[in-house]
Amino acid sequence: MAASTDFWGEIEATQMRTPLVILREQASLLGAKTKNLVEASVKTRANGDAIRHSFDLVVPALGSYTYSLFVIVHGASIYPINVEYKGTRLDTEQQFVEWLRATLSSPETKRIVTNLLSQVAA
Repeated sequence: MAASTDFWGEIEATQMRTPLVILREQASLLGAKTKNLVEASVKTRANGDAIRHSFDLVVPALGSYTYSLFVIVHGASIYPINVEYKGTRLDTEQQFVEWLRATLSSPETKRIVTNLLSQVAA
């Protein structure tokens, strides 16, 4: 039997900040700002050749009520990222980070978090 030839070459994982890492970093910060009354979580699942990340707001005191703030989708190549239901395409990490900063600090997101906090304090 002939020896097999390795056509793969060297394969190593690269050190990069994936969208999932960035989302998890941001999710971990919300609880401290709200005394854990409103928390954020990221749920990931594969759907065919697409990877979906749902960024959710969770209110433990309301039976773990969950509000999906947004969903992003990408393939194995990571970029571009598509924001579901928004028609937004993000081609680079910089574009994604800028979009995420604008989304999380937007008046709409702050209104939603404030409303959820008000329901827990009621």
